[in-house]
Amino acid sequence: MTASAPHTTLGPLDLVRLILARRRLLIVAPAAVAAAVVMGGLFADRTWTAEGAMVPQAAGGNVSRLAGLAAQFGVAVPTGGGGQSPDFYADVLRSDGMLRRLLAAKYTDAGGHPIDLINNLVPSSETPERHAEFALRELRNRISTSVGLKTGIVTVRVQVTEPELARAIIERAMAELNALNVLAQQNVAAQERTFTDDRLVIARTELRQAEDRLEAFLRGNRTISGAPQLVLQEERLRRDVSLRQQVVVGLAQSLEQSRIEEARNVPVLSVVEAPVRPALPDSRKLVLKGLFAAIATGTALIALLLALEWRRRFSSSSPEVAAEVERLAREAAQDFKRPWRLLSRRNPPTP
Repeated sequence: MTASAPHTTLGPLDLVRLILARRRLLIVAPAAVAAAVVMGGLFADRTWTAEGAMVPQAAGGNVSRLAGLAAQFGVAVPTGGGGQSPDFYADVLRSDGMLRRLLAAKYTDAGGHPIDLINNLVPSSETPERHAEFALRELRNRISTSVGLKTGIVTVRVQVTEPELARAIIERAMAELNALNVLAQQNVAAQERTFTDDRLVIARTELRQAEDRLEAFLRGNRTISGAPQLVLQEERLRRDVSLRQQVVVGLAQSLEQSRIEEARNVPVLSVVEAPVRPALPDSRKLVLKGLFAAIATGTALIALLLALEWRRRFSSSSPEVAAEVERLAREAAQDFKRPWRLLSRRNPPTP
């Protein structure tokens, strides 16, 4: 075995010799594969990419006012500030709910003809449920979002085969996102209004009770100038009434503000870059694809030639071992073709 080792070892000179000896194959085959890749790309459909950018506005005072108001009465309300981050909006744009809204929307091309987005993405004769699911997966692959680290600008892009359709999808996505945010803002305001309204009823009742206590005290004690305890008790009752009056006024103001916020439909996203119809199609990068295909094919061929050369040398130096390996390889191939034979085959007896 030690004598045959130098004969089975392949060095750099062997690699150079194989490349020079098979230069025709190593030139023609990668070139043919690269040409096939380029031709396939030329006949494939062109794609168009549209994009839009928006930035979240500063979150309104709905949640913060609700948390501050509730804190006065010992009620903890989560602020949920993380939901207003740019990353939140980027994730919503690629969520299944948003994608299904985009698939269900109606679009038209530049000539005003309707376009079915589901059939445009996945031409199929499957059942409607499976067809819609495949279209959802395809749209998820074609739409992408990014967030600026310093600016917080949310950018959304979509790549489809129609330029006008690409612009319409981005426009629809931005409109749907704004609508969802307005609805969420109104829901928060409605919850704040309900909480404030309930608390205002209680506060008014407590104010009325404090006023009744002060009135009863004044009726029962018409002259208190000579009694320090009665003067102190009167001051306490008046402070209690004054404090509860402030609470009622604050709650009433918050209630009116909540009603205004509940009816507000101002978008919380400012459009930085409105989507436009792309004028040029996407680059197909045929040169890079062809070059990569040629390099990959050439590398695979060189590896195959080295394996064949090593097999030839090994067969010459150790014919018995090479024959045994070939026999075992044929048996393994038969086992892969008929795997049930492995279950019925008995293990060889151990010596």
